[in-house]
Amino acid sequence: MATERRVIVCTGSPGNGRDDILNEMRELTTFNYYHLFEYIVEEARLDDTNLTKLNILDFYDSSPERMEAYHKAAIHKITQEIGKRPGTHIVSTPLHFEWKGNRFQGLHDDEIKALNPDMIAIIFDDILRVRKRLGQDMQWQEHTFTLGEIANWRREEIKLAYHHANLFTPRPEIQLIAYENGPEFLQDVIWSHGREKVYLSHPITGESETILNDIYEFGNTLSEYYVVFDPYMIKDWNTVEAWRRTVNAAIEAGEPRPTKLNFTMEYKSGAIHEEIDAIELEASIKNLRFQIIDTDYKLIENSAMVVVYHPRAAISAGVMCEMVYAKALAKMVYVYYPYEPSPFFEWYSTRIFTEENELRDFLIKESKVTGQTPLDIYSGEPRE
Repeated sequence: MATERRVIVCTGSPGNGRDDILNEMRELTTFNYYHLFEYIVEEARLDDTNLTKLNILDFYDSSPERMEAYHKAAIHKITQEIGKRPGTHIVSTPLHFEWKGNRFQGLHDDEIKALNPDMIAIIFDDILRVRKRLGQDMQWQEHTFTLGEIANWRREEIKLAYHHANLFTPRPEIQLIAYENGPEFLQDVIWSHGREKVYLSHPITGESETILNDIYEFGNTLSEYYVVFDPYMIKDWNTVEAWRRTVNAAIEAGEPRPTKLNFTMEYKSGAIHEEIDAIELEASIKNLRFQIIDTDYKLIENSAMVVVYHPRAAISAGVMCEMVYAKALAKMVYVYYPYEPSPFFEWYSTRIFTEENELRDFLIKESKVTGQTPLDIYSGEPRE
């Protein structure tokens, strides 16, 4: 029996850790890996042109026609290699970047059509860590990037990924993966082995680390049966919320608006401490707020269902909005809420469980992994 051939285009604008996470994933599993940059460098070498990380951006700018020729030759070679062997093939490239005021695309429409991907996976990190990573990269470190620029790059990256996906009928699967999730999660997304993808909706603002850890552990107990997307892995919200709290505290104290934000961001790899100028931060905040909502909604769109973990009585506005959005997309919304619900909260829930274990047991029993018809108790469809 022939092994299935799958093509994954893995994107993410520079500084988001795309190739770092792919290289880590190569230590966990086997796949065919194509770094588009390396193929372009090889095509240039065959034309007696020496391209490196240090000069390729200027070459993009000064010799666009030659660069396009190398680019298309590289894509052609990759598609030929993909066609020669089965298995999973992952092509890594940014879709959008800017240099000296010009905008460049990592893939054009004809090139994505030639690759014909089964999935487009977008790797993204929060803008503070992206800026730090760019400052340490020899390719980008000569330029000082504002937080607003980095936020714009990510917005354009995601926009282009969806544009490329919409060129196909049916549309290939598209997923957004926060860098903080790590290589194991990316592996789960690509090789889900029949597990459905679930969006875990829960309160974030004002929650203690203990509660957030409980929510994380709940999602982790489902990981054998589902691929669970947790919005708390996207850390930009922490920056927006830290600034909101700082400004509100100044207003309540009758003090001048702060000129800087000093705060600590917690990551799996440890905490980092940041001091950000208020003018720069506020210039990026509006963009970030839009992206936070847009990203969460896209995660819901790309998931089979929404699971709400809501251990406190006061309803989170964000959770409520996600429930409304999910219901509008005809998604099932299963809720853990140990209190008497409001009519609105109940209206947008498919089913509410007052015990955490009851929700967990229900989801495990109804998962595809257990062989059940998934989460169809209200659909009227007969069970297998």
